[in-house]
Amino acid sequence: MTKKLAIIDSDNKEIIAAIEKYFECKDVEIQVVNQLDEKFDLVVLTGFESEFKINTNCSILNLYPSILPAFKGGEPVKDAFLAGVKVSGVTVHVVETDKFYGKILAQYPVLIGNTTHIDEFAQELFAVSKKLYPVVIEAVLNDKVFDFTDLFKSSCGGNCGGCGGCH
Repeated sequence: MTKKLAIIDSDNKEIIAAIEKYFECKDVEIQVVNQLDEKFDLVVLTGFESEFKINTNCSILNLYPSILPAFKGGEPVKDAFLAGVKVSGVTVHVVETDKFYGKILAQYPVLIGNTTHIDEFAQELFAVSKKLYPVVIEAVLNDKVFDFTDLFKSSCGGNCGGCGGCH
């Protein structure tokens, strides 16, 4: 049975493209939307929104550029960098009706070296996000527990490291 995934449109076209590419080989119907006019199996946010509310009964996931609960708020990348922490990262969490930062589903660390520039740190966060988010989305759509080994498999089920038409 085909699953229906709504991606809430944002300026973060790289994350949207990564999700769409990951699901090219899958039985998932993806719609990039600005509002929800129909029922979806899952809704995902892509703009690192900090406060977003949708009136829907389906699950909503968000991608956040920090290892929650650290650095909640409007500028988590800048805040982590300026605080001088050596490890930050990316969190995928559920958006709940009564609180934005709901259950954490996955986190992946990004190291910040002594000579790392904030732009390099931000680029690494985006690189990790593009790899992590689609895999976690797939786990949620399939009601499966997320497993870090899933990050190292291709989207078509092989172990080549990425969907390069190997099937």
